[in-house]
Order: sequence, then structure tokens, then C-alpha cells
Amino acid sequence: MQSLTLSDLKLGLTDLLDKRKSALLRSSSGKTYEPMLAKKLEEISALPPVVIGGKALAAELEETDVEHDSFGKAIWYMTEAYLRHPQISPESAAAATRIRRAFIPALSELKASYADEARAAIERKKILKQHKADLERFPVAEGETLHDWISGFLDAGERLHSMLSDRADVKETSRKGAGALRAATIGLLSRLRAGITDEVEHNPKLPPDLDAQVFGYLDELHVPRAAAARVKKAKRAVPEPPAPPAPPAPPEIA
Repeated sequence: MQSLTLSDLKLGLTDLLDKRKSALLRSSSGKTYEPMLAKKLEEISALPPVVIGGKALAAELEETDVEHDSFGKAIWYMTEAYLRHPQISPESAAAATRIRRAFIPALSELKASYADEARAAIERKKILKQHKADLERFPVAEGETLHDWISGFLDAGERLHSMLSDRADVKETSRKGAGALRAATIGLLSRLRAGITDEVEHNPKLPPDLDAQVFGYLDELHVPRAAAARVKKAKRAVPEPPAPPAPPAPPEIA
């Protein structure tokens, strides 16, 4: 259950102490841990909403950064393809160059800090309208154009700014306290589970599937979180291929 967020724990404990309470109280361990878990649920529910959102702030920031960087790479490589095409018209080459210069001049920009990426997105959104004709010159899949991709890129950057602002609104002590509360709650649940396992093994009057009766919903919440964490870890282990050298920029078309 190590992958569960505070939001997951709030949902899981609410379910456990309501729908599954009768199963929980069938064991001596459940009777012992029930008031402690109820107290943890009360403490989690009292946290600021920004702390118990669907994902931890750090995880949400990282996912938004991945979205931002993925849009950025797609845009950069799309303009790269046009600039390298041997028969591209001078007008299209010039438009691709203007897009590159205005929005993503180098792939290395996508390794900048969240704050720098957010700041760049806010500034670049101010010039989006003046580059609309250039962006709509290049169609992409799903009936969209580069204008849609750039909009997604900048929107993700602006969300980074909003998340950083939200994080700043939560005092450092609150964040640390929330992390400690999450760890303590998972610890309680783990010890409860071990106790129930021991009781089922030594008490034939208890149903053999008591663990599933008690932890079924928490396990449902945990499985996709754990799978997503494994996928993310695997992606991080794959090195990014080096970008090819950029061709010389064509002359500006008056």
C-alpha cells in the first residue's frame, strides 16, 4: 500500500470504516485498530484541500511537466522535419523557423526548472495570436494543426505555474505533517493486515478471505498506483536519443 496517496487513504478509510466495518470488527486486530484508523481519517479530512488532492503535489507537478515536455518535443521535431525536407517551400521553411524561434528554439529548454518553464509559457502565450497564421500552416493528426499543439504546450506550462503557486500556499510544516500522516496511516494499515493474517491462520472461526473483505477497496486503489509507478520508473531508465544537429536557418521571407 506504499503507493497510496492521502486522497486514496481518505477514500479507502471511509469505505473501510463504513461498508467494511463489520468485516473489520470480526477480528481482534480490527477491533484494536478501528479507533486508531478512525482518528487518522479525521486527521486526513482536516488537511487543506491542496494537500489531499487526487495526487501529491510533487507527483502532479511531474506529470504536468511530462505533458509540457512531450508537447515541446513533438513541436520541435515537427518543425525539424519541415526544415530538413529537401523540397520544402521557402515560405514554409520560414514559417517553421519563426515558430521554432518564438516557442521552442532548443530541446535543452525542456530540461529547465518548473519555474522557468512556467515563466516561459506565460510570456510566450502573449505572442500566440501573432503566430496563428504560421502555426495553422502545418496540419497534424486528428484534424489539428501546430496551433493546437502549441496551445497544449503553453497550457501545460501555465498549469505548472498554478501548481507552484498552490504549493507555496501550503506551509512547509503542513506538507511535512501531511507526509508523516500518510506514512503513519499506511503503517497502521500494514500492521492491521499482518495481524488479521495471523488471526486467520490460527482461528478457524474466521473466514479465510477476511483479508480481501477488509482490504479489497484499498487494494483496488493501490494496484493502478503501483503499476503507474513501475511504468514511470521504467521510462526514466531509458536514455533519450541525442537530437540531430539542426540545419542552417533559412533566410527570413519579407
